Amino acid sequence: MKTIRPRENWDINFKDITVWDNFFTDECLKILRYRILYAKYFDTQYDGYVAIDYFKNQDHLTELIAKELSSKINLPEFQRAWSFVYDHEHAGVGIHCDPSIVNINIWVSADTIIKDESKNGLMIYKIKPPEAWKRSEWNGSKNGMGLKYIQSLNVKPTQVPYKSNRAIFFDGAYFHNSNNVSTKKGFENKRISYTMLFGSQLE
Repeated sequence: MKTIRPRENWDINFKDITVWDNFFTDECLKILRYRILYAKYFDTQYDGYVAIDYFKNQDHLTELIAKELSSKINLPEFQRAWSFVYDHEHAGVGIHCDPSIVNINIWVSADTIIKDESKNGLMIYKIKPPEAWKRSEWNGSKNGMGLKYIQSLNVKPTQVPYKSNRAIFFDGAYFHNSNNVSTKKGFENKRISYTMLFGSQLE
């Protein structure tokens, strides 16, 4: 099964932010959406969203995607992936960093689920945490350290609006967070993201 749509240009600057639309094939996008939407078990339940983890060599579809991507792009080694399903109204994931050289975030829900079009996107701050920080400091969105650090340097975010099947490539060590979540009522009208991590840093 092909997972990625063909492209004329596969060049990416991993130190910048790259946005590709119409990323997955229709079949792949549908599977990624519905397998977690109708999942009976989740690995983690957070405040406002639930998660399923796809670790290396544990999920066939994720391995297919990683392999196909790596055949097109000179990516670091694949580390892991996950999917999040959000409540209809929520702040989303707070400001944090991930321990990857490359993050790929893809929204797999339909555009028709969106209630407030000013929300549901991704905010990326092109700044990394101080080298002395521990994981609990750069990955712990609830402690507020990331926000205070960003504010102290007056760093403004790059805001990427929500769009179904939109892939965002960026340095995982950049601070980032959800731009809130606001979707229509109904079981299938939930914002679902799929995230892949390639390479390691910060740890």
